[in-house]
Amino acid sequence: MNKKLEEMINEYIEKGDFIGEVSDDHIKKAERTLEVSFPIEYKDFVKKYGSGGICGVDINGVEGADYASVVESTERYRKLGLPNKYIVLESVDEFVYCLNTLEKYNVVRWDDISKREVTRYTTFIEYLQDNFQEAIDNLD
Repeated sequence: MNKKLEEMINEYIEKGDFIGEVSDDHIKKAERTLEVSFPIEYKDFVKKYGSGGICGVDINGVEGADYASVVESTERYRKLGLPNKYIVLESVDEFVYCLNTLEKYNVVRWDDISKREVTRYTTFIEYLQDNFQEAIDNLD
């Protein structure tokens, strides 16, 4: 993770914002369940933070051996037509932000009505940084 993102988290983190560290075995279990390999940036985030976010942003991840919000959300949206190459990072009312696990590792916006995939960010870190910054800006 980059320095700017770490600084944002350290400045705005509150108790309970993140689940906390998760083992490689728990991450691998989630990957096996979804039949994907998580991009390294996302895997690093999940390993360090589990799931969660700052200032009201809540990123799906892995919470432990028996539960992973990324698995639950992704499976739910796959039943609605989400392509298998995506994992659901965050649900935002009428659409979800998804991370591509096959090519480019970009973040798209997808909804279950139009089924359109709209590229929003080129990397997971860009997505995370922008969402955290927007949440910080909206605190005032």
